[in-house]
Amino acid sequence: MPPQPTGPWSATRYQFTSGVRAGAIATIRNGDGAEILSYRSFASVVPVVGALMAGIVLVAGLAAALFLFAEKRLGAALAVVALSGGFSAVIAALIPPIRVTLYEGTTQSLTIAQRRRIPFTGMRYVVQTADGTTLALLRKSVLSRLGRNRWTIDAPPEVRGVAWAVEESLSRALVRKVAGKFQRRFETNIRISHHDAPVGTIIRRPEGSGQFDLLEISPSSTLDRRVAVALATLVFGSEP
Repeated sequence: MPPQPTGPWSATRYQFTSGVRAGAIATIRNGDGAEILSYRSFASVVPVVGALMAGIVLVAGLAAALFLFAEKRLGAALAVVALSGGFSAVIAALIPPIRVTLYEGTTQSLTIAQRRRIPFTGMRYVVQTADGTTLALLRKSVLSRLGRNRWTIDAPPEVRGVAWAVEESLSRALVRKVAGKFQRRFETNIRISHHDAPVGTIIRRPEGSGQFDLLEISPSSTLDRRVAVALATLVFGSEP
């Protein structure tokens, strides 16, 4: 069981600031509208563009390798595969890793840091407290780019896959990738489960009251709320 939530982690509703440019201070408010956490916005198109360029280089290299292989030029085909893979890795390495710190007032509370930067192997983040204690590992499969975004949550980190977060449906996910950033009504919400039980929802599509960029957590959630907030921070700040 997670520790008894206190302070900003006792809330069941977290409202994230929308439309904050990279480098500016973003705030997180509770259900009463009080500011309880803040962080420096890291939303940027650089990781998306970098991943796209790396993908183009790799796909073009594989296509060229297949052509050379069909022409029975095995040596040239292998060279093309090696070069395209190398260039893709270099492009990925040039993308700054994500590292964001959540503050309670002026006190550092939580850090989310990207750990894996190898292209086409998925993304991996570690969630740590201010004293360096690791709360969880958050992993997203590379196949998420082709369908529904799905996060695997290891919390505690030595217990793999006890929780996960996934978009509502494949059809909505595909529409979102094309139109979601232009029209909020095409965005998708993300459902969080822990030990096969629903524990929260990341809300990106305005419904009912018209509010969005919300994290709602069940009062009976068995998942550490700090981990849920860390996941929502990544989703709102970096997920394409």
